[in-house]
Amino acid sequence: MPQPVVAAVQGYCLGFGFELALMADVRIAADDAVFALPEAGLGVAVDAGGDLRIAREAGAGWAKLLALTGRRIDAATAERLGLVQLVVPGAGLDAEARALTAEMAANAPLAVQGIKRSIDAYADAALPAALDRVAMTAALTLTSEDAAEGYGAKAARRPPHFRGA
Repeated sequence: MPQPVVAAVQGYCLGFGFELALMADVRIAADDAVFALPEAGLGVAVDAGGDLRIAREAGAGWAKLLALTGRRIDAATAERLGLVQLVVPGAGLDAEARALTAEMAANAPLAVQGIKRSIDAYADAALPAALDRVAMTAALTLTSEDAAEGYGAKAARRPPHFRGA
């Protein structure tokens, strides 16, 4: 997409929702936002590259900590890690997101699109090959016995008993 995308996040931003937000060019979070990748606790891999995008923005160690544990982080921590660019009071989230998009839209479209393409080309240079690996891992885990156990355990509100199968 040639135009900048701004994600405005309020409340829980978990799993694919977090991954979707990470796909945006700029992320603004309400001060009550909570972020996590809980997939491993369900027996499945992170399937849309959110872990890779966290590694790009915050480093491999943070990507591994968040993806391997499913830990939740608050908006202030996400901002400190570079996963969101601004944290605002919840009541001001919509106005801040609209003001930011208006500020970007007021600039020359060709320049904005060129800047976005250049930054993306640099930041995402290895992303296509890594996303191929993510897709293979996701396919394997989504069809595994562990995935069935993880989702079943969550529905039954009990701890999962994974076997690695």
